Amino acid sequence: MLHVSGALWTTSVLYPFYGEARRSRYVQKWSKKLLDICGVKVRVHHPERLSSKALIVSNHVSWLDIFLIHSVTPCHFIAKAEMADWPIIGSLAKSTGTLFLERSRTRHLKSTLETLVKYLKARERCIFFPEGTTAKQGELLPFHPNLFEGAIHAELPIQPFAVKYVNHMGEFEDAVDFSGDIGMNENVNSILGKDRIFAELTLLPVIDSNGKSRKDLSEHARKAIMSVLPQTVQESRDKPPETQTDHQGGQR
Repeated sequence: MLHVSGALWTTSVLYPFYGEARRSRYVQKWSKKLLDICGVKVRVHHPERLSSKALIVSNHVSWLDIFLIHSVTPCHFIAKAEMADWPIIGSLAKSTGTLFLERSRTRHLKSTLETLVKYLKARERCIFFPEGTTAKQGELLPFHPNLFEGAIHAELPIQPFAVKYVNHMGEFEDAVDFSGDIGMNENVNSILGKDRIFAELTLLPVIDSNGKSRKDLSEHARKAIMSVLPQTVQESRDKPPETQTDHQGGQR
């Protein structure tokens, strides 16, 4: 709790006086410490692939994902609106520049997309979880394609990240499961009850957005992520969700 309390105080009192670089260093250092407290050891595969000019997308397993990725690279997250109300984590996310998206509101989606494009054109690294929610390890939910349009407007590629959590045997670690009706307190206690959890983050090659629709990009990114996850990943729900029509009236 001291680690969390310190972060809440720093982000509310000192952040206004920090420059962007110092804020990024603080978040990265704090995230590494949080993972250490939770007994999570990070393994990064192909760190040399990290692009300075790409929109990052990742599968979503746990609230730990945010701090796992923050521990590796500074970035702006785009998260579901409900996260803003999560105890403690919601406050930290707000303070560190997370954009909260209400997918059901078209006007809000447009505003978020405009902000995303602005960040990307300023060469600020951004990331979102196209599944739109956390999934049980062993599942990869359909991808929502809407925000992939940000890469098209900013004329930047997509870079997929693949996240998984395993035990010392290399098997999925069920303690991190944050899907369904599992609450935050229950999930935190499950994680703290483990001696060691290994978080594996794989950086995949960038996907050129030139000449592709947002639907094309979402499908390419999903296939790339699935290619490095264990073969137990379910593909039973591959059909992507319905999306808004483009200006020509077709699906994108």
